[in-house]
Amino acid sequence: MLTKFFAKPVELVIGEQTLRFCSIPDFEFSLSGRTSVPTKKIRELVKLSTKKLKNEAITIKDIEKRFVSILSRSIEEPGSINQAMRELDPTIFSQDHGWRSIIAALNDASDELNPFRRVALVKYMQYLSARQDIIKYIYSEKQSQLNGTAGGAEETGNEKLSGTLILESTLFEPDENGKSDEMERMPKGEVISIQLPEGKEIEVRLSKHLCKLSCKNGVGFIDQENHRHPLKVGKNFIGRDTNSTVKIDPSLRDISRLHLLIEYLENNKFQLTDMSSHGTFLNPRLLEQHTI
Repeated sequence: MLTKFFAKPVELVIGEQTLRFCSIPDFEFSLSGRTSVPTKKIRELVKLSTKKLKNEAITIKDIEKRFVSILSRSIEEPGSINQAMRELDPTIFSQDHGWRSIIAALNDASDELNPFRRVALVKYMQYLSARQDIIKYIYSEKQSQLNGTAGGAEETGNEKLSGTLILESTLFEPDENGKSDEMERMPKGEVISIQLPEGKEIEVRLSKHLCKLSCKNGVGFIDQENHRHPLKVGKNFIGRDTNSTVKIDPSLRDISRLHLLIEYLENNKFQLTDMSSHGTFLNPRLLEQHTI
């Protein structure tokens, strides 16, 4: 758990405000209220056509991919996040909740604040996830209305059909279908620490595909087809990427190329980090205590 306290408070100048933080958890807590979507933004999204909602979703997906790449690299090279964030176009960050100003303030700060940069990027990705959920809902409602009218006013024929297929197959794979009441989505980018007793296993759902983390007959990950993959001490990447430790069927488009990081710390201790678009789900009791 990152509980580092600094000799003197860390100061960030955001607009005309100077904010002070004594620790990383203090900073994380201050950003938690900025992960929701403001009412004003929701009203703006409701006014968009289905075509513009698709474009918004595609843009967010592209941004998320860049952020996941930055975060995954920072896991191996913690110091890399500073330069990587400075190279980003600041306009890709929303002005909602002052996010653009927060990122700009961090970019002006010293390397000592790299842990703060990681926290900010994780929390901003959670804001983007909330925004995607709202876009998904609004799109679904608008599409239902279009389907209920002859021809549809905004999209007709092949254009309408093509747009629906794009959204349903790649951008908005349903997270709720088949969701068990006993499973809850991991906070994206945050570390979940787990101690698994010898001989036991837990269910881990990648999007809608049920898998398991197992300590039966050694430490392993059991994929959606019940194939067992041994896990090494250290970092294990789960996803569709060919370089993943556990390679998932590439035809499962709702599983990200880099979906889940499992760091095995020996003695059946694990740290899980969700890096995906469609989520990783665990039993809620495992999510009661977690930290970045």
